[in-house]
Amino acid sequence: MRIVIDARMYGLEHAGIGRYVLNLVKELEKKDKKNDYYLLLRKNYYQKLSFKNKKFKKILADIPHYSVKEQLLLPKIIKKIKPDLVHFPHFNVPLFYQGKYIVTIHDLIKHQSKGKETTTRLPFLYWPKYVLYRLIIFLAIKRARRIITPSQYWQKELIKRYQVKPEKITVTYEGADEFLKQKTKKDNQTVLKEYNITKPFVIYTGNLYPHKNVLRLVKAIALFNQTKKEKLTLVIACSRDLFLERFEKEMEKIKGEIQVILAGFVPTEELISLYQESEAFVTPSLLEGFGLPGLEAMASGTPVIASNASCLPEIYSDAALYFDPLNIKDMAEKIKAVINHPRKRQELIKKGKEQVKKYSWEKMAKETLKVYRM
Repeated sequence: MRIVIDARMYGLEHAGIGRYVLNLVKELEKKDKKNDYYLLLRKNYYQKLSFKNKKFKKILADIPHYSVKEQLLLPKIIKKIKPDLVHFPHFNVPLFYQGKYIVTIHDLIKHQSKGKETTTRLPFLYWPKYVLYRLIIFLAIKRARRIITPSQYWQKELIKRYQVKPEKITVTYEGADEFLKQKTKKDNQTVLKEYNITKPFVIYTGNLYPHKNVLRLVKAIALFNQTKKEKLTLVIACSRDLFLERFEKEMEKIKGEIQVILAGFVPTEELISLYQESEAFVTPSLLEGFGLPGLEAMASGTPVIASNASCLPEIYSDAALYFDPLNIKDMAEKIKAVINHPRKRQELIKKGKEQVKKYSWEKMAKETLKVYRM
């Protein structure tokens, strides 16, 4: 079988989707010696990547995502390869592509988190793009031979919103096993000094989009600090500056004693140090596609305090302490329940280390390969 994978979002600079594509390709290369794979790549990774598996070939497709070129040129490139199947690892399937394909729908967050508060663009630019997004994802779902989602939560949302038959959707959980194998290159205290972080602190990793609900976390920590002599700091590891200016302006309005350190992009080996030295990892998100940062924290031996919204309870199970993400007082109480009670903290650490073992990129790739064969 000739399989094309649209790997233009390969690489960690593309956040969760980039990590997904990277690990899918890596694991398939190890496992599949029968099918022929053609990877569509942007110029950067087309030049960098090489494959030991002779069944894997690179195709230059230096075409930006969400562009007119993607709609017009990508189908032509794919057509020349004459594939039996194409895997689009994101919803942006070209409107004019007519061949057989499967698509990974990581979430439907933009369906629920929408409007002027969710964009840095002017409204007259945002709304036409939003309408086009809804059209593209609708057609991608309806025309797909099979659909992959990273959780049962989003499988159910697809069934509910688009009346997709359950048997058309396969859930392939993502992995955190590569994080378990990582080792720190620097002493933890050295890392703290480099980022000007003093203990005690809790950490949040992720972007600052409105649905991430980080401002409520800031308010919860300010509330927590009202009764504490030793003030708790919030460290935010965020590689994207979208919404940063807006976030900083809103943060200034929050009353209470709290220090927020915006650490920016933190390399994996240093992030492990920050996880290990933190009191807890806290994720207040209203909507998540999978929740990989929480599993990374668990792999590092960090207790996880999480929103009870979206797919997070499904992914973290009983290895996290949950709060209502709309209730600042509840959030502050759950932070207190972990930080003030060492036994509870150790219990969460122990459960987290077991929970993270359930998720493996190898397993994800095996299940994806089964979908290709269907």
